[in-house]
Amino acid sequence: MKINIASTHRFHLLDLARELERQGHDVKFYSYVPTQRCTQFGLNKKSCHSFTWIALPFLLLERILPQYIKINRWRNIVIDYYISLFMRPCDIYISLGSVYKQSIIKAKKKYKAITILEWGSKHIIEQLTMFNKLNVYPQYNLKRELEEYKLVDYISIATDHVKQSFLKHNIPESKLLVNPYGVDLTQFYPTKLNNNFDIIMVGGWRKEKGCDLLIETCRKYNFSLLHVGSLVNMEFPQDTNMKHYDAVNQCELIKYYAQAKVFVLPSRAEGLAMVQVQALACGLPIVCSKETGGRDLRDLLTEKKWIIEMKELTIHELGVCITEAIKLSETQQGIRNYVHDDINKFTWEAYGKRYNDFLKQHYYEI
Repeated sequence: MKINIASTHRFHLLDLARELERQGHDVKFYSYVPTQRCTQFGLNKKSCHSFTWIALPFLLLERILPQYIKINRWRNIVIDYYISLFMRPCDIYISLGSVYKQSIIKAKKKYKAITILEWGSKHIIEQLTMFNKLNVYPQYNLKRELEEYKLVDYISIATDHVKQSFLKHNIPESKLLVNPYGVDLTQFYPTKLNNNFDIIMVGGWRKEKGCDLLIETCRKYNFSLLHVGSLVNMEFPQDTNMKHYDAVNQCELIKYYAQAKVFVLPSRAEGLAMVQVQALACGLPIVCSKETGGRDLRDLLTEKKWIIEMKELTIHELGVCITEAIKLSETQQGIRNYVHDDINKFTWEAYGKRYNDFLKQHYYEI
């Protein structure tokens, strides 16, 4: 099949493009990621269509005027129309949510393509309601995203809790493809514990990820914390038991995972946090909230005790779960590996195969 995939950044869509190409499809990946960068992640050069030159002025303006949110809207409109004008004919069109609309219409009407929306979080209304932002969110964006849900034939999501949010808003179950993301096993693999920290959290340091709870829990229980990622909307504390490193290249993360006993993510909202899959591959017990997709990963494990899901988002519950996970960690000797043969379920290859099976099953149904 001819498959067009439209993204902006790399996200997981580049991994999807690579894996569908390996499944034998003719893939074209549209993004503003430079072609050389795409090929570093295993995608063939001929499969890359980079429009960096179009996006660059908007990206620069966003840095200069970060408070002017309409720049992002204009950028999305421009690249959407660009794709709708210049994308090649295809059988399948996969597009990143909240960005592409006109190109979805073009793929459906002109090419009679199956259209799939890649959506990383809960249904937009559910997501905004969780943070009391429904009344302040730009109505243009909300209207556009709800229209995308209706336009496409399928919506690809990563976890069951996201699926439940779509069902709650009357999106038919038959329209949802649930497929957990994968991990690159050349970069993430079983580690030997370098016992510097009790817990590690990787990703943007922000309240939405429960970092306020994490700070107070570390203070109450005297856990040592390692954080790797950008500081988004919270300051990092100056406590001596907490250490911060700015975001690093993905290939460097394993050396940080090796320094902690347990991976923790008490997020208030997430689709499927891929850092959890990385931590799992590196052998760290995981403590997570119900909003991270950790439960879906646990369901794929033979030994399910290694992923501990919080019952509620409180300091006490987080402390109890971390204490339990640290006790589990203390049973690990030498190279940490509780996944064993289950790791084959968590690869990008497995993700691509599940996606390919879905496409083969539904291609002739439209």
